[in-house]
Amino acid sequence: MASSTALPLALLIIYITLSLPAIYVTIKHGVRHGVIVGWFFLFAFCTLRIVATAIELNDADSSSALLIASIGLSPLLAAVCGVLHEARVYILPKSRRPFDLPYLVIFHLVVTTAIALVAAGAANMSDTTLPPDQLNSSGALVKAGMVMLLLSWLSLAVFTVATFQYFFIRQSMKLAGNGGANKLLVAATISIPLLGIRVLERLVYFFTQNQELNPVTGSLGLRVGLEVIEEIIVTLSLIISGIMTRNIAQSGEPRA
Repeated sequence: MASSTALPLALLIIYITLSLPAIYVTIKHGVRHGVIVGWFFLFAFCTLRIVATAIELNDADSSSALLIASIGLSPLLAAVCGVLHEARVYILPKSRRPFDLPYLVIFHLVVTTAIALVAAGAANMSDTTLPPDQLNSSGALVKAGMVMLLLSWLSLAVFTVATFQYFFIRQSMKLAGNGGANKLLVAATISIPLLGIRVLERLVYFFTQNQELNPVTGSLGLRVGLEVIEEIIVTLSLIISGIMTRNIAQSGEPRA
């Protein structure tokens, strides 16, 4: 098997496999308190990875594969945000999370806008027939989208740290907690530094245009080390926590 097709083929098999439990946890966690949003975006991420790798297998130089690979990080950020929101519903009393719903809405609006900017810019950046001013404009759109994703990740990291701080306070006071929610929080916490690596790697690529970091045709070692491993670990962490807490809606009530 050619080395150029080995990685996308492996990723295609991995994400087809992971998409099945992603559908399962989406159905099991249901729609209460808006928790379906996070699990839906997790499935959307798996779907984007399946589409991107399938296109890459057919044509490694396809601009479509590059475009889909470029926007794939956004739904993973949205998925972690949704899972963290579900954990907070069961860990924090309602009085301690008055801004959760507005934050959830704003976060997804920002991430969606970032997706649109990156997609619009990346679609033109690969077109060498465009005049320089249009290429510069496209590059500016991508950079603006990536900065928005970086700010989204930073806010998510702060939210996660704040939730963990409250969790440790409860543990030190030996107050009862929801074990399922703790598992969701751990999965979100594991995901934060890995997503940080991914966001920074994309940011460096779009700002420097270093082709070694190209998400489709770049260095295999850098791609595996800075992209593939992080995304698989995050996806697995969320899916495993989702399966372990599949009955959380029946086993525990949100904190009043």
